[in-house]
Amino acid sequence: FPLFLQVTCNCFTISNGEMQDVGVGLYPSMSLLNHSCDPNCVIVFEGYQLLLRSVRDIQIGEELTISYIESLMPTRERQRQLMRQYCFECDCLLCQNQEKDAEKLAGEEHAWKEVRDAVNEVKYPKSKE
Repeated sequence: FPLFLQVTCNCFTISNGEMQDVGVGLYPSMSLLNHSCDPNCVIVFEGYQLLLRSVRDIQIGEELTISYIESLMPTRERQRQLMRQYCFECDCLLCQNQEKDAEKLAGEEHAWKEVRDAVNEVKYPKSKE
């Protein structure tokens, strides 16, 4: 049973081009990547091939990290999910600095306002007089 749990924790959900889950795969080299709520890499799929892509400049000697969970959640929710699914507490810089939660929420509100404005523009276009 413990081996099953280790394998389950180190599997990746395979997604298709529409980001729909289509399966689960075990990629031994990628399962060595550690978690950060502010990762420098992401996992992407091309078919069933798993690729690692950087999302920002990475310094020589810097550890490659991915986020095991949705990073946009508030710190407490991320910590709860990591403990429940992966049995550890994250101590990355983002988790240490919970003040960033308010900044993310403010950014999210701004992003949703832009989405609402765009939807309203499509629904109710301004007349071209």
